[in-house]
Amino acid sequence: MNSIEKKKELIINVLYIAVICGLVYLSVNYLLGLLFPFIMGFLFAYAAVKVCRRFFKNDRKLHRGITLTLIYLLIILAAVLIVSLGISKIGDFIEGLPSFYKNTMEPYISSLEEAISGAAYQLPWNIRELLNNFTDGIFDSIKSILSSAVSGIAKVTTSVITNVPQTLLSILVAVTTSFYMVFDYENISEWFTSSLSEKALGIFNEIKDFFENVLLKIFGSYATIMGITFVELFIGLTIFRISNGGMWAMLIALLDILPVLGVGTVLIPWGVSCLITGKFLLGIELLVLYTVITLIRNIIEPRMVGISLNLHPLATLISMIVGVRMFGAVGMFGFPLALSFFHTRKKKQAE
Repeated sequence: MNSIEKKKELIINVLYIAVICGLVYLSVNYLLGLLFPFIMGFLFAYAAVKVCRRFFKNDRKLHRGITLTLIYLLIILAAVLIVSLGISKIGDFIEGLPSFYKNTMEPYISSLEEAISGAAYQLPWNIRELLNNFTDGIFDSIKSILSSAVSGIAKVTTSVITNVPQTLLSILVAVTTSFYMVFDYENISEWFTSSLSEKALGIFNEIKDFFENVLLKIFGSYATIMGITFVELFIGLTIFRISNGGMWAMLIALLDILPVLGVGTVLIPWGVSCLITGKFLLGIELLVLYTVITLIRNIIEPRMVGISLNLHPLATLISMIVGVRMFGAVGMFGFPLALSFFHTRKKKQAE
C-alpha cells in the first residue's frame, strides 16, 4: 500500500469516526430522553427473562411476570428505605440554602470584609489600598461562587419538583413496556433481528455479548467504590461524634454514586455552614473529609473501572472526563464503555 492509499484510508477512517460521533451526539442529546422509558422497560424485561432462564427449567410467562414484579418491588422497597432514612431531611436542607445564604452567610462575609479593612487602616496608604483591592476581589469572588452554587441548587430542586408528573409518566411507560416485552420477548427479539442485515446483526450480537460480560463487572466496581466511601464517611463522622453517623454515611455514599451529586452536595454546604455559625473545628473536619474522599475516589475509580473495562487507568480517566463534558452523566459511563468495546473488538479482529 503506497502513501496516497494510506492517506485515503486514514481520511476515510477519520470521517467514519466523525460521523459515528456526530450520530451518537445527536442521539444522546435529542433521542435518549424520548426513548429512555422504553430502553429502561426493555432492560428490566431482559433482566427478568435472564433470571427465569437461569433458575427455572420451564421458562413460562407466569414466571417472567412474577420475576419482573419482584424486581419492581425490590426497587420500591429500596426507594422507601432511602426516603425513610432521611432523604427528605436533605431535601429540606437544600431547599433552605437560599435563605441561609442571604440571612447568615452574606452578612457574615460582609462583616469579615469590614473587619479586615478596619485592621488594614493602620498600614501605609499604598499597602492598605493594595490589600483592600486584593481582599475585595477575593470576597466578591466568594460571594459570587456561593450565590451561584446556592441558586443552582435551588434551580435543580425546583426543576426536580416541577418534573415529577413527567417522571411519573416515564415510570408508567417503562413499567408497561417491560410487561409487554417480558410476555412477548421471543416474538419481539425475532422481529428485531430479522429487521437487521447480516453485518448489522453481527455487530449487534458483539455489542450484546460485550455488555453482558462487562456491565456486571462495572456494577461490582462501583459497589466497591460506594462501600469504600461509606467506610471513609462512617469512620470520619464517628470520629467527629456526629449523631446517626452510620445513617448519614449511608445516605452520602448513595449520593456519591451519582455523578451529578457526590459527597460534596452534603459535605461542602454542611462544612461551610459550620464555619459560618462558629463551629470552626467541625467545619474544617468536614471539608478535610470531603477532600480526602474525593482524592481517594479520583485515584481508585479510573483504576477499578479500567480493570473492569480492560482499559488503562489513564485512558479510562480521559474518556470519563471527555464524556461528562460532552454528554453529562451518560457520557461519563458511555464513553469508557464505547472505548472498551472498540478496543476489545480490535483485539479480537487482530487475533
